Amino acid sequence: MAFKYYRILGLPEDADLDDIKRAYRIKAKMYHPDINKDPNAHEKFIEVNEAYEFLINLKTQPQYYSKEAMEEKYREWVSYEREKARARAAYQAKKRFEQFKKSPLYRTSLRLSNIYDSIVLGIAIFMIFGAINGIIIQTAIYELTINSVIAAILLLFLCGILIYFSLRGLKERRKIIRKNFSNH
Repeated sequence: MAFKYYRILGLPEDADLDDIKRAYRIKAKMYHPDINKDPNAHEKFIEVNEAYEFLINLKTQPQYYSKEAMEEKYREWVSYEREKARARAAYQAKKRFEQFKKSPLYRTSLRLSNIYDSIVLGIAIFMIFGAINGIIIQTAIYELTINSVIAAILLLFLCGILIYFSLRGLKERRKIIRKNFSNH
């Protein structure tokens, strides 16, 4: 069971505490999610932490358990450590997002999204007037056809969807801006 963790840290099974600590620091830097942008880096970082904690415990605790008892302790320990590592990683991820939300970049992205939604809203309103004007012109100059009515209805429906999502986005971001930046 321990050979798996030695392999994760790239160590021989007779490695001492200093070797384990040194290998852990190297692997932790290699797979830390802030440094390594590989999608699997987070999982590998958790494995490295798990291997380190297991091997440190193995080297520092007395060896008085039977093989079966050791395997059971190992399974309990793995479950406990995985949960602990996942909780720690989730906390760090949330903390980083909270820090990002306080940054000027986040505020700028909200403003750009508002500009985008305002432009889409303006275009949708312009398209509604165009569809209505097209129907009026079609009726005045030519004979109104079923195709032009269907096209106008579909265009109005599309514009309604654009208006709905634009207004919803503007409203949501207004709430976010008031919540996050009203104290600043």
